[in-house]
Amino acid sequence: MSEQQYEYFAEVPQGWTPERPDGLWRRRGDDWEYLSLLDWEWHDVKDTAVRYAPVPDVLHPVPAERAAQLRADRQGWVTYWAYWSSERRWREGKPPTTVCRRRRSPERIYDETFMRSNEWRPDTAVSEFFDARTSNPPHLEEITADRAEELLMELRGIVGATEL
Repeated sequence: MSEQQYEYFAEVPQGWTPERPDGLWRRRGDDWEYLSLLDWEWHDVKDTAVRYAPVPDVLHPVPAERAAQLRADRQGWVTYWAYWSSERRWREGKPPTTVCRRRRSPERIYDETFMRSNEWRPDTAVSEFFDARTSNPPHLEEITADRAEELLMELRGIVGATEL
């Protein structure tokens, strides 16, 4: 199937921009697919738990060329944070101890932390930081993908840790 036979849409809910959307969708006729930001493949909504495209109000048409650029820029879909075990440690000027990241995909939100084993593992640090009910949440500061790479090099001596 030719990529040109689809109409492409950037999902831009409140808080997002067409330059950095929250999702990428395409349709041919009444058939909708979304780009999974977890496996980087297109998925037909009829074959998944997602089932429906987002509401039309948040979909912005994009040319196929722009959709290809968005798809190729995997880091553009990821949010990174420097991690401190507590706000107190951050206030004391201690350095962060690792990096967390979040990928928001139509099928689910996927949070990971770069662990002592030098690999990304699913973790609850990001959700704990944003959950007001947590009694002792970690402290996170949003950083760029480049800064996440630098920080993991400084902390663990790892190069290429942010590659997706």
